[in-house]
Amino acid sequence: MLIKINRQDCLKKYPSFPLRKYDYNKDEEIFFYPKVFKSYILTLTSKTFKGHIRQLATELLKLTKQLGYDNLIFLGDTELAWLHQDNEYKPAQEAQQYLVDNKIGKRFNGALQVENSELVSFVKHLSWLTRCNASLPYFHFMDKGQNIIGNICQYGNLHLGTLNEGTDQLIRAFVDESKLIHLDSNSCFNQFGKASAIGGRSIHV
Repeated sequence: MLIKINRQDCLKKYPSFPLRKYDYNKDEEIFFYPKVFKSYILTLTSKTFKGHIRQLATELLKLTKQLGYDNLIFLGDTELAWLHQDNEYKPAQEAQQYLVDNKIGKRFNGALQVENSELVSFVKHLSWLTRCNASLPYFHFMDKGQNIIGNICQYGNLHLGTLNEGTDQLIRAFVDESKLIHLDSNSCFNQFGKASAIGGRSIHV
């Protein structure tokens, strides 16, 4: 189940969400990212992106349950809508239709609270949106207690930050027993193709 949350209500209740906006006076993007206790980049050994994100979604669900959370909250770091960019690539179209089927309108830019029962399906579609649509915001997730913050990048890697030592210990213990493996901080790359370019990825200027 997806529960829509007004953007401003979400930011007021969960102020640790990362934000990004363009400063036209300085001609540069301004970033806000909360101070984290520790950061990780986690991935899996996979043959295809489709299989990869299915496994990644399953591992994220296991982690969410292990930490005792019933849901995760997802929010874009800019004010652009979830459906801001159209893409004719089939997996991206299916992901867009998934949001439409879940009553996400064209202009909705708020947060989505994703219950555990829907998390695997949601993450799979979100991963295709992120991989194929370079014009969309970065969609970050957080638990209601603001203990973890993370996102899935266009390469299908899980970027995860802990906001306190207690949660960090739980995360490290989980990863040690899971299928997830650590990547170095500078090692994000496209492991599902011979070139760095991603099939189906486009940008709208």
